[in-house]
Amino acid sequence: MKFVHAADIHLDSPLRELSFEEGSQIDRLRRATRDAFERLVDFCIEQEAAFLILAGDLYDHDYPNMQVAVFFRTQLSRLHAKGIRVIIKKGNHDADNKITSALDLPSNTRVLSERHPETILFDDLPIKVAVHGQSFSPGPVTENLALSYPSPVPGYFNIGVLHTSLSGSPDHAVYSPCKIEDLTTRGYDYWALGHVHKASVLSRDPWVVYPGNLQGRHSRETGPKGCVLVTVENAQVLHVESIPLDVIRWSQIQIDLAGVSSEIGLMDKIRFEFTKLLRESDGRPCAFRVNLNGPTLLHNTIENRPLRLRQGILELAGEIGGDDLWLEKVKDYTTAVKAENESDQGEAAGELFRIMRELLEEDEGVLALLKAELEPLRGKLPEDLKGLAGIDPQDGVQWVKETFGRLEPSLLLRLSGEKDS
Repeated sequence: MKFVHAADIHLDSPLRELSFEEGSQIDRLRRATRDAFERLVDFCIEQEAAFLILAGDLYDHDYPNMQVAVFFRTQLSRLHAKGIRVIIKKGNHDADNKITSALDLPSNTRVLSERHPETILFDDLPIKVAVHGQSFSPGPVTENLALSYPSPVPGYFNIGVLHTSLSGSPDHAVYSPCKIEDLTTRGYDYWALGHVHKASVLSRDPWVVYPGNLQGRHSRETGPKGCVLVTVENAQVLHVESIPLDVIRWSQIQIDLAGVSSEIGLMDKIRFEFTKLLRESDGRPCAFRVNLNGPTLLHNTIENRPLRLRQGILELAGEIGGDDLWLEKVKDYTTAVKAENESDQGEAAGELFRIMRELLEEDEGVLALLKAELEPLRGKLPEDLKGLAGIDPQDGVQWVKETFGRLEPSLLLRLSGEKDS
């Protein structure tokens, strides 16, 4: 016998932190949670699963229209047509959702009570199954619901369904907190958890499993996302397998630029990561963020030319991945470093400017320099142009002093290598 465990579907979750430019990419992202759920239903049918457990957070918030509800009911009806049952536990996002309460569900679907823990028995399956759980009621759920779950039913394969932050998760609000020992000592054979979006197996005796969310929704929800397929023989768990069902894969590319001094070197590193992304995505589009890290001589170039860098990355993504690599953002965490000879350059530049300032203190010295440069030019001009402003060296002394004073700071930075040219 096989059953499927999924959680945190977040149908039609609103897009966050999105900076994509292509309209087609945004449209596909908007559909991603629905497309992933449709894949989940396809997978249950393909595997001839006995039942599907949805351990909370079908929706993301309370919707004012019924469009998403119609989609959800249609998918449940597909399972009903194949004789696949569905058990739903309301999570914190579902508890006060009017759609969840008003939706007329197919007869194959059971929603766990929010008033008290209950047990659903399946006596007609190849292995008799008892599913225990309680849906969330509206408002914060701060009590340990697991402590009040029913005792295991003798002679049945016992499953506990719980939407919980367990003993705490830095990325998730506290709901129905409990200790792992509260679950492992309950006498159940399998705990189907939800709420935490990162897949993990917390125990194998008994099995305590977070499947993670079904589809990554932003750059912090990276890597494969999907469900868990559980195979049971002789009332014992034989296999627990993570099944990726996401339609778009989120990634964060870490580029270490320590020791990289050219833009070609930067792009070579990104090229390598792009190739790796495509290889690991199993044909899915990859939405990615590029994080540039480390001390590098490229720091000024990255800071001063962000649009040029972004365009270069977009072009490289198109070259390597076509329409399967989607750039979300480029984040610069690099720090500036000086070239090995930069200190000497700075000292040399400072000495040069000291000499120039000394020369400019004497008007006669400046005049002599201007005469040396301008007199040959005046000699080549027609007589009617020799009176132009700025051509007479005598008129240029003050202009040279004022211009040098205005440009000295930026010239000094440029010559010492501290400003991007």
